[in-house]
Amino acid sequence: MKRLLKMVALGATALLITSVAVASAAPPQTAPGKNPLTCFGDTAAACTTNGKGSATINTTGTNGGGGVYLVGYNSSFYDVRLSAVTKLSNNVSGDALGIDPRWSIPIDENNDQVTEAFAFVAFADCNNGAGLVDVINDSTCTVNYKGVAYPNWYTFAHTDGTNFRISFGDYAFIIADLSGAPGVWTISNVQVGKPGK
Repeated sequence: MKRLLKMVALGATALLITSVAVASAAPPQTAPGKNPLTCFGDTAAACTTNGKGSATINTTGTNGGGGVYLVGYNSSFYDVRLSAVTKLSNNVSGDALGIDPRWSIPIDENNDQVTEAFAFVAFADCNNGAGLVDVINDSTCTVNYKGVAYPNWYTFAHTDGTNFRISFGDYAFIIADLSGAPGVWTISNVQVGKPGK
């Protein structure tokens, strides 16, 4: 949990935004079922698990920020070159508001298993209109890294990110931390890398 919250703070710092505070973070909850999601957040109400790999992020009222991640190492995702990543997707219900919610993806630039920075993919810039966020395969899915906006993952992976990898040192996660307007989103069917890996 401490590592996750540290990475959330680092990722947020890269965008100069406020993120989930370590001191007030609620204990994580993990949903049962396929692709079980683990919640984190300022309060227990900021993220709640719904079972079967689904969770609700609620940043309204006094809930603060919250988010989800998949527990465990995935050999088809972590420490893999960006151009070789095959899956980074989820389903979402609720309207994206500003940059909330968004994927935060740890990037290792020099293959030393250390995260240099996080790439961000806001759901407002990556949604097929039916609630599918498919970072890798949606050619209209904007990726932001170190202040540069790439039109899609392919461009990011084959230009500045040619030698970059998904960092082994941190989890990729979905977060809403009130950088946009408060809202309520249900996240489900989160997939990173090849299913089952």
